[in-house]
Amino acid sequence: MNPKYPFCEGGSSPSPSTFSEILQLRHELTRAVRDYFYNRGYIEVETPNLMRTAAPDPNIDPLEVFVGGQGPYYLHTSPEMGMKKLLPHSHGGIFQICKVYRVEEFEEIHNVEFTMLEWYRKGTYLDAMDETKGLVQFAAERLQAIHDDRYGGPWKVYDLADLFVQRIDINPFDLGKDDLLMAMRGKRFMGIDERDSWNDLFFKLFIQEVEPHIPKEDPYFIRDWPLSVSTMAKRRDANRVERFELYINGLEIANGYTELLDYKEQTRRFEIDNNERKGSGRRAFGVDEEFLEALSVLQPEGSYAGVSVGVDRLLMVLLGKERIADVMVQRFRM
Repeated sequence: MNPKYPFCEGGSSPSPSTFSEILQLRHELTRAVRDYFYNRGYIEVETPNLMRTAAPDPNIDPLEVFVGGQGPYYLHTSPEMGMKKLLPHSHGGIFQICKVYRVEEFEEIHNVEFTMLEWYRKGTYLDAMDETKGLVQFAAERLQAIHDDRYGGPWKVYDLADLFVQRIDINPFDLGKDDLLMAMRGKRFMGIDERDSWNDLFFKLFIQEVEPHIPKEDPYFIRDWPLSVSTMAKRRDANRVERFELYINGLEIANGYTELLDYKEQTRRFEIDNNERKGSGRRAFGVDEEFLEALSVLQPEGSYAGVSVGVDRLLMVLLGKERIADVMVQRFRM
C-alpha cells in the first residue's frame, strides 16, 4: 500500500494528470444519478455518518470512533438504518449519495472508504430491479463512455436456486448444513470440512462452481438469496428472501431487496446475528430502538424496497477500469 494514499484502493492512485479527468467523470455520474431520481419525484436526504450502534451484520465490521475519550461510536457501513427512520416522514421515494466506511482489505475492488448510492421506494424488489436497470442505462448514456449497446439490450435475470441446479445438480436451499456437506463431498468438492457453516459451504459452492460459469457479456441480475445472509430483507419462503444482486463484467455493482418491516422478526434476526458475532469473538451491537420504531410505523403501509449501489464500482465498469484506485481522486496523507 502506498503510505501517502492509504485510502486509495490497491495502494495507488490516479496520476496527477488524470485527476481532473476523473474528477469531471465522477461529477457527471453523480449529476446523472441526481437527475434520474429528481425526474422520478424522489427527494434527496442526508443521514448521520456517526452512529451510536450498528447493524450486527456478521460479515461487515464498522470503523470505531472515540470522541473526547467516549465511545466507541461507529462510522456507518451503509445509510440504511438512518434512511428507514426517515421513510415514515416522506411522501414518496428518498435517495442519498454518501461516503460509507468498512473494515476492508485494500484490494482491487475493495476500499475502506467508498461512495454509496442508496434509495428507498414503495413496492417490491421486482420494482427496484427495473429501476436499477433504468438508472444504469441512464448513467451510461449520460457519461457517453459506452460504445456498445449491451446496456440497452435485454438483461438476464437468474434465479439463484436454478443456477445451482443447472450447474451442479444441487439445490442448497433444500438442504441443511450436514446434508449440503454430504452432497458436496459426493461431487468430490475439495476444501470443505465439518467446521464450515452452511453459509461457508454455500459461498464456496457459489464462488467456485456457479459464479465463474455465468456469461458476463451483458449485465445480469441474480435474485432470491439465502435468508441467512440478508438480515433486513423480507422472506420469500422458508430459506430465501426477496433480494437481488446486479452484476456487470462479473462484478457485483448493486444489491436490493423488499424490506423486512416486521419489527419483531427484525429484532429476532438481530439477536441471531449478534450471537454469531459473539461466537466468532467480535463485538455485539445494541439495538437501535428508533430504527425498530420506524419499521412498526411502516409495516401497515405495505411493501417498501431499497437498493444500494457502489458508485465507485459503477464508474469502474462504465469506464472499463479494473481497480477502484483508477476512479478515485481523494488523497489522505499520513
